[in-house]
Amino acid sequence: MSRLWFSLMLISVPLLIFLQVLQGYRYTITLEKMDSLEAMQLEKLEKNRRILAGIAVYDAPARIYRVARDLLGLEEAKPERVLQVIPPETEQGNR
Repeated sequence: MSRLWFSLMLISVPLLIFLQVLQGYRYTITLEKMDSLEAMQLEKLEKNRRILAGIAVYDAPARIYRVARDLLGLEEAKPERVLQVIPPETEQGNR
């Protein structure tokens, strides 16, 4: 009986060491994945900030008018050139 017990102990020590190394390897892989995901999250947050800053630039009406006039060559419509279309009323109302 003691020989069987000794054999089991002898086999279990390398097995436990192997399991400890395997757990350490899995932990390292998971840590690298987490670092990669955090870097991706920071990159997306920074991209989002840049997009919001770009939207804020064109949020002011004066800047929109300047872009339309200078870059696109648009000009404000004169009142005599504006045509307003009003659809006829139906029984169900305007759609």
